[in-house]
Amino acid sequence: MCAVPAGQFWMGDEPRRRMETGAYEIGETPVTNEEFAQFVPGGYARRELWSADGWSWRETNSVVKPRFWEDEQWRAYLDPRQPVVGVSWYEADAFARFLGLRLPSEVEWERAARGDEGRIYPWGDEWVPDWAAHRGGERHTLPVGSIAQNRSPFGLYDCAGNVWEWCSDWFRPGWRSARGGSWNAHPPLLRCAARNAWLPGARFSNLGFRLAR
Repeated sequence: MCAVPAGQFWMGDEPRRRMETGAYEIGETPVTNEEFAQFVPGGYARRELWSADGWSWRETNSVVKPRFWEDEQWRAYLDPRQPVVGVSWYEADAFARFLGLRLPSEVEWERAARGDEGRIYPWGDEWVPDWAAHRGGERHTLPVGSIAQNRSPFGLYDCAGNVWEWCSDWFRPGWRSARGGSWNAHPPLLRCAARNAWLPGARFSNLGFRLAR
């Protein structure tokens, strides 16, 4: 976990606005397959870890593991050090509770990704194609932290590209927010201020999460 002190930062694109957070900690990288594996054997059956909507979704869909888990056709995404994908917002939320943690808010995520001076990308204001996993590169996720330059002022890796990351916020009624761009996203979507959203049951190969407390 990377520590972020209480303070203000520049959020958004145009217009930018000053926002403030309390002190918090946020994952240095997205959660990996190796880390999520500890949850799979028993976490899906532990009702106390799931929100009411999440448990209803899990029961209705008979979900007992991530979508691509142990599927040979998706081997390119399943290295222990690659970010876990194919997990819904409900699964991400339950895993966070499993560890006594939570998903970050969009404000927390963006501040940690761009720093207090409001960088456009985690490394600065200029786009450098080789410094992020995006459309035009490998057609799958990369191991977390594998691009040394893709690091934010607060020490986070992979805030631009690799996987979109679920956040705790509602984007609009029924849709949950996600940040960061992904391996199949075009460069403008890798800006720290870029936003996306899916229904909370979405489970895609470009969608993961990191944790906060």
